[in-house]
Amino acid sequence: MKDIRRRLSVGLAIFAAAIVLASCVGMDTKVEISSNGSGTVSAEYRISEELVAFGELEANKELLPIPLSREDVEKSLLGSKGLKLKSWSSKKSGSDLLIATVIEFKDLDALMFYLDPSGTLAVHNSDTQGQEIRFSLGDRMPKLDPDMRLLAEEAFDPYAFSFSIQLPKAPLKAESTHPAITKRQEGNTVHFEGRMRDVIASETAPGMVISW
Repeated sequence: MKDIRRRLSVGLAIFAAAIVLASCVGMDTKVEISSNGSGTVSAEYRISEELVAFGELEANKELLPIPLSREDVEKSLLGSKGLKLKSWSSKKSGSDLLIATVIEFKDLDALMFYLDPSGTLAVHNSDTQGQEIRFSLGDRMPKLDPDMRLLAEEAFDPYAFSFSIQLPKAPLKAESTHPAITKRQEGNTVHFEGRMRDVIASETAPGMVISW
């Protein structure tokens, strides 16, 4: 694992590896932003045993940017600015491994760096109108032939994608740029949700826009 903070921006590598192995990953991420821009990111990954075994091999760690150990997280955050590990845990759930992390960020720039250190897939803009965040899990998804599409849909069927953001006030705009990702709102919290099988089959990377 090169850097746990890249796990969203390199999500395509996870998908590609999982498809090849006919194994899967579910993602549930919750971001809480306070009025001063600081907050936490709580992420839970549901990973199939096959994908865990794949990622534990040294040669494959670059392809699986998910924290399989607390040490992986701590090493990845060394020298980072405005990011701190608050908690990490893992447990078995049937044939899957559940891994959960909570990362604290000091401001929205730190959050953007956490989502995508390259600065291209997660962008924060601020003006007199308020704040805006745009982010995506990638610039494209791999094209699948009919047989590979069927395999991916069957393999990812039990897994879900969920990304929620709790804002310090009601959102002015909240949109999903992905056909398989739906949006719902509860007070100041916006939830983006979908089935992983539909995300994989769409050949479009999930993207969201939020302003407040």
